Amino acid sequence: MLLSASTLLAGCATKLAQPITGYTCCNLRPDYGWVSSTNMLGGPIVPAGEPATLDTVKRDTYFFGTIGGDYISMRDDAARSKEDALRWVRQIVVPTDPKVALASWSPEVQKAVYSAKVIIGMTRPQVLMSLSYPSRNDTKDLNANTWRYWTIQEDEPVDVLFGADGTVSGFSGKPSAVRTVEFRR
Repeated sequence: MLLSASTLLAGCATKLAQPITGYTCCNLRPDYGWVSSTNMLGGPIVPAGEPATLDTVKRDTYFFGTIGGDYISMRDDAARSKEDALRWVRQIVVPTDPKVALASWSPEVQKAVYSAKVIIGMTRPQVLMSLSYPSRNDTKDLNANTWRYWTIQEDEPVDVLFGADGTVSGFSGKPSAVRTVEFRR
């Protein structure tokens, strides 16, 4: 019976005609081998710039493959279609290694990104590389002045606030949650 169930389950997944290959856009937070568009902060980090190959899809929103040589599963919790999910996956797996951009940033910003944290004055692309994309359910527009992230600690939100110049001006949230995001110098 177990063999039949696993054979049936395997039949639901299909190989992509063209694998999605590239690099991780940003630091990712897998939860038991899953990277989710919900993007809960806390726990282990898969660093930006890891080689990635996604070659299998299931139910149009679940993608499977390897990142940095480890098997990984990815899901877009907000996707309404396969096209939505593919758009998200292509934001996460990018064709150009982001470490090239990272190397051009100040040493302080580099330290923050390597720590998956944020400092006042970081740009939106720097925050994206450090924390990844905020959940689309809470941050509908990446040009907004506030990006909301959720932390594993106490399931609390942290808002990253952007000033008129487009750089991080501060944080809002419970102090223990803000500590999850803010890089302390």
